[in-house]
Amino acid sequence: MNFLRWLSLLLTAAITIGVDAKTYDTIPGHSCFRSMGGMMESMSDLADDNPDLMTMTVIGESYLKNNNGRTNGQYDIPTSGHDIYVLKITDSNSPLQSNKKGKVLMTAGLHAREYAPPELLARFVEKLVNGHNEDAELTSIMQRTELHAILYVNPDGRWMAEKYPDLMWRKNLNPNGGCGDGNYGVDINRNFDFAWGDLNGASNNPCDSDYHGRSPESEPETKALADYSKQLFPSGQRKNDPWGKRNDPFGEDNVGIYADIHASGGYVYYPWGHEDSQSPDDEALQALGRKINSFNGYKLWAGGQPDFVYPATGDASDYEYAVMGVASMGFEIGDAFYQNCNRFESQVVPENMPALVYTAKIAQAPFKEVKGPDILNPSVNYVNGNIEVSATASDGAMVNAIGGRFSDFRTGDQNIAQVQLYVDVHPDDYGQGDTSFAMQQARRRLVSKKDCGDITGKKRCKRTDQCEWFTQKKKCGSKNASSGSTGGNTGSNQQKPPQKPEVSPVVPSQQNTAVEFNSGEENVQLTIDPNSLSAGRRTLYIQATDSDGYKGPVYSMFVNVPQRRRESALRGARVP
Repeated sequence: MNFLRWLSLLLTAAITIGVDAKTYDTIPGHSCFRSMGGMMESMSDLADDNPDLMTMTVIGESYLKNNNGRTNGQYDIPTSGHDIYVLKITDSNSPLQSNKKGKVLMTAGLHAREYAPPELLARFVEKLVNGHNEDAELTSIMQRTELHAILYVNPDGRWMAEKYPDLMWRKNLNPNGGCGDGNYGVDINRNFDFAWGDLNGASNNPCDSDYHGRSPESEPETKALADYSKQLFPSGQRKNDPWGKRNDPFGEDNVGIYADIHASGGYVYYPWGHEDSQSPDDEALQALGRKINSFNGYKLWAGGQPDFVYPATGDASDYEYAVMGVASMGFEIGDAFYQNCNRFESQVVPENMPALVYTAKIAQAPFKEVKGPDILNPSVNYVNGNIEVSATASDGAMVNAIGGRFSDFRTGDQNIAQVQLYVDVHPDDYGQGDTSFAMQQARRRLVSKKDCGDITGKKRCKRTDQCEWFTQKKKCGSKNASSGSTGGNTGSNQQKPPQKPEVSPVVPSQQNTAVEFNSGEENVQLTIDPNSLSAGRRTLYIQATDSDGYKGPVYSMFVNVPQRRRESALRGARVP
């Protein structure tokens, strides 16, 4: 490997984990996981270096902050305790005001012995901050969304798990109940004020690992998260009697999303968790769980699903949905509490990072957008001096990727109605005078003499220049393949010389009329004359709408428009 290549990989790795020349303390035997002290130091440095993108705020105190520790010579516990911090990540200089931005609350560290979740969440924080103004998707999230991340909801317990790993500590450090060294404490994730005390999913024995505490929100850690949620999410979207009205749907206008990260087992879960039954908003929440599965392949642990493992009562996920009225979900990442670093780096991070990005993208309207079509495989290139944008809009690819025992889901069986591209304006902000185009069905190069019905043929069609152009609705090699095109097979054996397609680039004054689509998955494209756009870096936004009127998540990408057209230099080159 040459030096420049090696240096490039090194810098990429540094950006990915947010660590430059400075190194931070890690957990012994687990070099991929920063210790709690090293983690908070690294987050403080990141916030100091990016004051317009990130802040750290104390939202509560741990049990030991206001109660005595103890010394017994074997498992000594300090009295000092810990502050509970929330990290707020957003572009504070974006035109969109805070009250208009989508709100995402992500938590980790409720269960102390789960080493990987805080590290994964921290890397997502670093990805957003370091990707701002470099990656269009991340920049758009930063401009339109606020991520509120609590890495350690249970910092006392985390201190214990790192200091004395042999104890496999799970709960907080409230010593009520007179239990032994390895058994006392309250399970924070059984202490929330929804379905609290239901012994089908928690224990009233203080020495059990899922002890629910003396009362709902009896623990300062639980109360800190609950109180912060009440500040963050709109009070007007809540029910006045969450338990009594638990079977009433919230509807599609509620905003905000909550995601709790745990380990382990490879599950994505969503309400209901306190019992094996579907929530009244299962259509949206199941669609969300299924789409997350399309990234990480995790099983669905939720009421009404075959992989519902056991009920959990008084947990954070049900609470955030039932009481706060937000779309709620959780991850069970990896395969161990003390996760192996090789698996964490090679599987857990790459499988779940795109899922976290997707979760953040839909925060403004999660109950609606998750039902809409997704933009897949988008690309932007310069071809013959013009900007060519292509993508696939699919209503069912992500929501039905789970396959196996699962039939196709009802939110993914609509046709694509429209795919719109916007230039320098997000679809939610589009107004008079702004620029947008209706994307058209894609055209594909196809060999006129060959049958392209199999995979090998399709690859050959794409790479050969002996071809004709027609919409991909036509079947390659069929008698009708050349209908509406030039130089095609008209049913006779005589072949006309292949000709290049006549594709006219569009300009802003030509606001394309929406094309009629007739399937749930459409490959689309658009060719734009770069001379019609202002020079510099432009942001393109793509959004698809299905036949039920649901608009899906917006995909963003950058394109650099030169001062003047230089076809010889730009032809065929991928846009930086």
